[in-house]
Amino acid sequence: MNEFTFKDVLQVLVVLVNNKLLIIFVTLAGLFLGLLYSASRDPAEYEYSATSTLSVVFGQNLGQITGSTVISNYSEIATSNLVGEYAAELLPGEGLTVEQIQRMVRVSSGNNSFVFKITARNASPRTAILVANAVAESFVAKASVITGSNTIQVLDPAESADVIIAGSMIDIRLIAPAAAFVFICAVLIVTEIANGRVRSVWQCVDDERELLALVPKVKDR
Repeated sequence: MNEFTFKDVLQVLVVLVNNKLLIIFVTLAGLFLGLLYSASRDPAEYEYSATSTLSVVFGQNLGQITGSTVISNYSEIATSNLVGEYAAELLPGEGLTVEQIQRMVRVSSGNNSFVFKITARNASPRTAILVANAVAESFVAKASVITGSNTIQVLDPAESADVIIAGSMIDIRLIAPAAAFVFICAVLIVTEIANGRVRSVWQCVDDERELLALVPKVKDR
């Protein structure tokens, strides 16, 4: 069996070009199915994000603050059970557990290490806002007790939520047409490789096997 050569690669490319309409059709079909699947999913899979911004050095001269103020220290407090339990108490009518609140919340720093952001994500924009503010209030209360100061204050409570499309929905819209494109190309390529009986003339020039016949290519009129 002859090895796969550069001429074979060119022949495969010719096959793909000749079947470009089929490839485009199958790819568009994959895109349509991906969009159809995304549209049929529960709207709850759309998430909302709400952020409450805090200052960890409120009322202090920043020039007197040393580099020892590390935001990660506050992250552990904000995501602790202590803060989560108090946040749940602040939202008695929501029926949220500490574990649920902790899964919703993410913490990050602002442009500098003195600004702290608490972000909550949920399928309900209202719940995202309530949780972000409850955790921020709980964090201020508990951190003030732990640090023995009132330098941690809420600067901007969450007032609105931004819509976030769940990552899986974006993935399916990209993966479906890509998978369809790869699939149809793979089928055409495998079929071409497996079909070694009919070859182009220029492929037969260096072929050591006996040439039995040439089949002319005739276009339909």
